[in-house]
Amino acid sequence: MEPGRIIGLIFALASTFILAYLFKSGKFNRRIGYVFIAISILMGFIFFSPMLPIQLQAFILGDSPQGVPIAMALFGIIIFIVLALVLGRFFCGYLCPIGAVQELAYSIPVKKLKIENKKAMMAFRLFFLLSIIVAGVVFTANVLGYIGVGNFFLLSVSTIPFWLFAGIVVLSIFVYRPFCRLACPYGTLLSLSSAKGIFKLRRNDKCIKCKKCEKACPTSEAGAEDMKMECYMCYRCLEVCPVDAIEYGKQ
Repeated sequence: MEPGRIIGLIFALASTFILAYLFKSGKFNRRIGYVFIAISILMGFIFFSPMLPIQLQAFILGDSPQGVPIAMALFGIIIFIVLALVLGRFFCGYLCPIGAVQELAYSIPVKKLKIENKKAMMAFRLFFLLSIIVAGVVFTANVLGYIGVGNFFLLSVSTIPFWLFAGIVVLSIFVYRPFCRLACPYGTLLSLSSAKGIFKLRRNDKCIKCKKCEKACPTSEAGAEDMKMECYMCYRCLEVCPVDAIEYGKQ
């Protein structure tokens, strides 16, 4: 296994706990978040790691996941599902290069398009996950390869898939994380895991029901009754709350 991929996995594991600590202690801010995002993007281009969505599809295809030993890849896939259940989706939010590049694109200040029908989006992503499994098992089709995730980070600019994913990145300027929320098979599993998460961003008794957090949330997950399935720990709700009514913790 390439040293860069080992470094990427260690970085993602350690950073998950660091981010959880920063959120819990109230020391996190968006500038810190962008530092983690920048490092993750660099690791995506330099080491091509950690690319767990691609590794998950490799298992579906019966291939060696990016040349990574099966035991190591399986550990990475499972451990971050467990961490999402316990601590939240820090991996998706800050440590996956695929998500990080979309998050950075969304930070460009233009008018945004907010998709609020979460049921329809979940239905689509479950259908897409099933399609990836069927396409991989029955037809040995590399769906994420066609979309161009790997081509993009390997800078294979002469290929059509590269430009397909580049188009998704451009779309991310206007729509929050379209690949993560609609097409990522690993993100679907993490979403289902985090729905039952132990530590989440929750409202406390200070809430004055101004709904500023709900307006700021790009995935419509800031409501008091929302399950936080699509909470990427982006911090926007905490930034706009006027009374410190949102905190990271257990119920």
